[in-house]
Amino acid sequence: MSVEKLICIDPSEDQWEIMWAALIKLEGSADCENNGEVWQYMGSKIESQEITHTFRHRLHPLTNERQYQKIKMSYDN
Repeated sequence: MSVEKLICIDPSEDQWEIMWAALIKLEGSADCENNGEVWQYMGSKIESQEITHTFRHRLHPLTNERQYQKIKMSYDN
C-alpha cells in the first residue's frame, strides 16, 4: 500500500526551479498572463518514489477557462 504525503515546496529549495522549468517546457511560459491571471503553484504530493506538482491557471489564455497542470517527477527521499 502506497502512502501519500502532501507538501508545499519552498521557493528557496532547488526543486522550486526544477518544477517551474518543467511547467515552462510544457506551457512555453511560467506566466501565460491573461487578464491579470497567471500560473499558480497549488502544492505537491509524494507517493512512493514519485512527486506530483500541481499548478493552476484560473483563466488560461488558450481556453479562457481554469486549467490545471500536473508535473510528475521521480523523488528520492
